[in-house]
Amino acid sequence: MARHVFVALAAVLAAAAFAPGQAPPGYKTFENKSAPVTFHYPVLYDEMPLPPTEQVTVAKFLLQTQPEELKRLDERAFAAAKPQMFVFHFAVGAATTGGGEAKGDGKGPSNLREQMEAQNKVTSWAQFTARFRGVDFAEDAKKPGFFTLSRQGQGGGPIGFLSRKEQAGEVFGVYGVGPVEYHKPLQTQVQRVGQSLKPASDAANEFAEESIERLYGSGRYRAVEARKKARAELAKGWKALDTENYLIVHHSKNEALIKRIARDIEAMRGLYMELFPPTGPMDRLAIVRVCRTKEEYHQYGGPPNSGGFWHPGNEELVFFDYSYTMKTLDDDEKRKLEKANRKMTNDDSLLVLYHEAFHQYIHYAVGEFAPHDWFNEGYGDYFSGAEIGDGTGKVLRVDPSPWRIHLAKDMCEFGKDFVPLEQILKAERAQFYNPARIRFFYAGAWSFVYFLKHAKEVQAHPKWSRILATYFESMKADYPAELGKFGSAPTMEHKAIAGAAVRKLALRKALDGVDVPELEKVWRQWVVDMKDPWPNKRQKPPKK
Repeated sequence: MARHVFVALAAVLAAAAFAPGQAPPGYKTFENKSAPVTFHYPVLYDEMPLPPTEQVTVAKFLLQTQPEELKRLDERAFAAAKPQMFVFHFAVGAATTGGGEAKGDGKGPSNLREQMEAQNKVTSWAQFTARFRGVDFAEDAKKPGFFTLSRQGQGGGPIGFLSRKEQAGEVFGVYGVGPVEYHKPLQTQVQRVGQSLKPASDAANEFAEESIERLYGSGRYRAVEARKKARAELAKGWKALDTENYLIVHHSKNEALIKRIARDIEAMRGLYMELFPPTGPMDRLAIVRVCRTKEEYHQYGGPPNSGGFWHPGNEELVFFDYSYTMKTLDDDEKRKLEKANRKMTNDDSLLVLYHEAFHQYIHYAVGEFAPHDWFNEGYGDYFSGAEIGDGTGKVLRVDPSPWRIHLAKDMCEFGKDFVPLEQILKAERAQFYNPARIRFFYAGAWSFVYFLKHAKEVQAHPKWSRILATYFESMKADYPAELGKFGSAPTMEHKAIAGAAVRKLALRKALDGVDVPELEKVWRQWVVDMKDPWPNKRQKPPKK
């Protein structure tokens, strides 16, 4: 029971330097010199990256190698219950906007990133402990500042430990959680990390800033301050690569993949710009984060059953190295892929890149709000089929999506799980992303966008041929006026209301004069007849 409690708590917590002395045996010095504290941590643990909007957690560590105390757990049980440690820091009484309330200047957060940063701040011990839902803190009477963390009620026993210090109005410390079988070494580790914690020296921070400053002395790149900040926050073992419009942050040893990403993402951006001219300057730095494995991707926050995601609050596009992940799969996972006649390769990573990069681009191109999901995900999957020339570095063509074509054909040909076009077009997020139906909405949205882009029947029709362009142009044109209804300083709630209204208006304009049942009939037959580049990978269901 305690192990299940730990897993749930770890999920909440995860969502939630220049050292003056030499690290003792079995420990090493935390190397992020821009951090507000210095400390030593166990060599058994690997440092994990933190979301850029995190305001309290300084560093996160994960025990990747299964220790002797947990050998009785199978690999999957251990993967779900790995011991974790978190170093934290906050200033007592510092100015904060709390949960998105007014700032000191009288203005609220102007975008999702500012809102998340505000919500992540704490200014008191009470606010900090409130982040641990359902957890009691029991301070050791013999060791002031050392706490045992326990599940509230039901007498479940300890689930972790915390060491805390306070100095000159700053609170800092470390806490660790893990299965009960590992509590003895975990308690020792938390105590030793806590004892080593000290405020960082200004000299160390200045040295770190100077070393990063030299990287951008040429003036070649824009958004330099954002690039510097991202580099300063790199977790140990992670690297960064600059391109004209992106910073690629990665933990991959696959140099060929990283080079392809750097080249291809700029090629894709050129295509996005051509097809979707933005409302204004696209001057925000776009971050691309490439995790080493699928497991690491989920540890960072990748949603279950996903291969990549764009987070508008953290302003990051995140996915993982598929080819390296293939090497780490267990026998059962490999057999599942073999049964489906596929394997993970660099092409899968690039497919996800092309898809998620569109979400990242369109968010800013239309004014920092999301189009309908049929447009957003349909186009994302559309671009996942892009083919880029090795010699030219340009997009040559857009082929069908290997991840969607077979389900789309099955739906349209056999009718099982077919989603009517009107449902796809009008679906808001809760309906589109319903776990029981999401893959059918994705396949339907992709095939409809692909049909509108490539079908001769569409090109010859005066109304159908304008659906995509009218929808996009309406979003750009109508959002400023809709947002203006809320005055000169709209809140995040106002922006959400305006975005929803603009989506509906854009769809109404795009479908004006369109016979949707007739359009659905032609689209469905076109998908059935569409040439399949991978017919051997399609497992047709039996006809009824």
